[in-house]
Amino acid sequence: MDGIQQERIRAKIREGLEGLRGQDLTKAEVQSEVQRLLAHGEVAIPLILEQFKDEDETLLAVATQTLKAWGEPKPVKQLLALLRDPEVGALAKALILNILGKYGLDVDAPELLGLSIDLENYRVESSDGEGNGARDS
Repeated sequence: MDGIQQERIRAKIREGLEGLRGQDLTKAEVQSEVQRLLAHGEVAIPLILEQFKDEDETLLAVATQTLKAWGEPKPVKQLLALLRDPEVGALAKALILNILGKYGLDVDAPELLGLSIDLENYRVESSDGEGNGARDS
């Protein structure tokens, strides 16, 4: 696949993800989006990872489920980098820990938790009624 084809695919993925922003998707719709992203292969990984810098719960849900379904731990290094990134919010970091646990990392290890968030603070924030917690859609 040449650079022009890859850029077309990236543009199509970006457009599809933007169309999901703010949507309230069912589990089946999330799974449909996950399958669409998985079908694009590795070219989709950077775009999926970008969603963890976004506060949109729908995009976070799709990105999380896609990486959990990926089947191989290729994005682990990038996910660890996102845990260190101050632009990544608490909900996104909690979801990243969930993904890393799926890939076999000990997410309770102090060094990994130290990279991410103060979980006590997150529990308080996620129960404040302002939609900061994950939802089951």
